[in-house]
Amino acid sequence: MTSNEAWRDLTTDYEQARSREDSLDRLMEWDAQRSVIGSVAGKAVLDVGCGNGSKAIELVRDHGAASVLGLDIGSQFLEAPPEVTLVPGDLSELDTIPELAGRTFDVVLFLQSLAYAKDRARTLRTVRSVIAEDGVLVISMAHPLRYAVERAERDGVGIGEAYHSAGPYSYPSRWNPEITLTHTTDTFASIHNPLVVAGFRVDQVLEPQLPEELKLRYPHKQDWLARYAGIIILRARPV
Repeated sequence: MTSNEAWRDLTTDYEQARSREDSLDRLMEWDAQRSVIGSVAGKAVLDVGCGNGSKAIELVRDHGAASVLGLDIGSQFLEAPPEVTLVPGDLSELDTIPELAGRTFDVVLFLQSLAYAKDRARTLRTVRSVIAEDGVLVISMAHPLRYAVERAERDGVGIGEAYHSAGPYSYPSRWNPEITLTHTTDTFASIHNPLVVAGFRVDQVLEPQLPEELKLRYPHKQDWLARYAGIIILRARPV
């Protein structure tokens, strides 16, 4: 099963897990992502890998975005207001998406999606061509240490060796273990350098963690974060 096929089957499971009271997305990740995105009031937003479109809808309804175009391979979308357009799309082939033609976006988001791009350089070059010169690109992805620790535990190797391992990484999905996901794993360099090559400059990096109150309320989530580090969020601007 390809990653595209996997996500078509997995979208419902993913959204159900993300909506749980104790999901890290609800506890800290979405708040952290919004803090890096900043104000979207009156802005045009492109949300690449938007899932069912719930965050795209929230950015319009609750945060004043003028418009949001959401793309996702899963194609299982919520009913959206007129300002939100949700279309099927493969982030590996952004340059073939008709809805992007002639558009310029103030904010472009990859929230837990960029690692699935088959050719990250191609995807980022397309983003550079559609983002406003004063625009903001926000990328949220698994912290590089997360899969290094998983690989070290699984393969019985040192964390350093696992961290620098090249090639795709496959593992049973946490949301549906019957579905295997495959994507790239990263070092800090492999996240940062393609952005520079594509014409972006990183101006903020955030590695969110639970506040003390939530660490005590959800100790199982804190245990997971203490072991796997969580996510990393980068904000970049066009050069």
